[in-house]
Amino acid sequence: MQLSPMRPTSLLVVLLIAPKMVFAQASPYIPLDDPRLPLIEHLIARGDIADPSPMVRPFRRSDVVRAIDRVQWDSTSANGRAAASLRRALDDGGAQEAWSISPRVGAQGFSHARRDLLEPAGASGVRGYADIEAMARFGPVVLLTRPVAENRIKLDPDWTGESSRASGTALRFADAYISAQFKWGRVFYGQMDRNWGPAGLPGIPLSNYGYPRSDLGLDFGNSRLRFAFVSTQLQDETDSAGATIHRFFIAHRLSLQVSPSLNVALWETAVSAGAGRDFEPSYRNPLTLLSFGPQFGLGDHRNSMIGTDVQWRAARGLSLGVQLAIDDWNFSTNPYPNRWAATVDATGALGHVASWHAAYTTATSLAFRTASRFENLTDGGVGLGRNFADNELLTMVVNLPLPPTWLVSPQASVLRQGQGQINTAWPTAAEARLLPTRFSGTIATTYQVGMGVSGQQGPLALHALGVFQHSTNADNVPGAVRSRLEGRVTATLGFTTRGAFK
Repeated sequence: MQLSPMRPTSLLVVLLIAPKMVFAQASPYIPLDDPRLPLIEHLIARGDIADPSPMVRPFRRSDVVRAIDRVQWDSTSANGRAAASLRRALDDGGAQEAWSISPRVGAQGFSHARRDLLEPAGASGVRGYADIEAMARFGPVVLLTRPVAENRIKLDPDWTGESSRASGTALRFADAYISAQFKWGRVFYGQMDRNWGPAGLPGIPLSNYGYPRSDLGLDFGNSRLRFAFVSTQLQDETDSAGATIHRFFIAHRLSLQVSPSLNVALWETAVSAGAGRDFEPSYRNPLTLLSFGPQFGLGDHRNSMIGTDVQWRAARGLSLGVQLAIDDWNFSTNPYPNRWAATVDATGALGHVASWHAAYTTATSLAFRTASRFENLTDGGVGLGRNFADNELLTMVVNLPLPPTWLVSPQASVLRQGQGQINTAWPTAAEARLLPTRFSGTIATTYQVGMGVSGQQGPLALHALGVFQHSTNADNVPGAVRSRLEGRVTATLGFTTRGAFK
């Protein structure tokens, strides 16, 4: 994939002057597929530790270590033992110049190759899995790479990378980045999964529903006021005349910690597309916020979405969150329905040990797409944030830790899905007049109950989810009824060796 969000010379200058800035020791990010992350989210949901970055994932290992260290733990309790185990696993010893290597090998089993069990697709199977994470830290700079051999992705319709789907081993980089980190900011270049939204759900503006792509990220500010910028070049497409259409994605987020318990953020995302189009200087400016169209007059060759996040810790054991996005809102006689999406979620403590998470999310029938398919909020046909529109989802999860490092998560969900799809052709004006804002055509309803298990202890790492589903009007076919078992599991064995550079 081509990438031109920042000229290489500009990035080199940043890294050369970086050591002269306010010093801070760099720390790797915790991947969103790390089997220990659900246990960390459980401690955050209970209010046992502070959220290092509300509605922004991933966070760094050092952020979690500091959050754990701020708490006086009962070392005999399940959560106290879990916190101590996490701290030991995430603390890398503190050496200024250090390295680590973590190879893992195992297998994946899946009823369908797509990772989203509520929208299953792709064949079933059991496939081998292996990855190796290599990290090097030099003071404020960290380099990390994690190549993955994962044959499941050859069957996954959301995998848009190059691979031999017929034979051979499918290889990808789950993580590959260089990050310079300082007291007041961070510079990131490379790729890793990102999610802007409530934990456990694909964020509306940006999510890890698809697979990571290389991007440039800037993040600066303090604990009260913080600004984030992400930009990347998307896959090129071809129009009806055979011309190559270049596509770019840009995301800005400004967050304010109003009080220790209240965080508010304003964000926007945009896709810019056109034949022969380059990454305009206005997009390279990380300080532009909510000004793509009116300030720079970029015309009709971009599709913007704006939104807001609110995270409120109402009590130590109760947190409430809202994410609202406006893709397009009509104030005229335009026949097209309004395009928007929203999520409301709540987390909290359950008794002395467990936690709970409840969420409701919805997106309108035309959300995330526009009249020009090149400006859809997709990459290779897969959503940059949400991958499905015209739906609503209600979900409830209970998390129960099993000392020292495991988490068991019974859960239930209800999904109502209309026939509007993120890659469906844009309707004509006549068709739009008959199109409801939500739930077009036949509505499919899926009821799901199941159990998840995640964690890492010694050489064993496990991430598994099994569910029973019952669907009415299955696949949007009137009267069709289907009941089935769905599941996925990734189990690996591995080790970590580390040291300090002499």
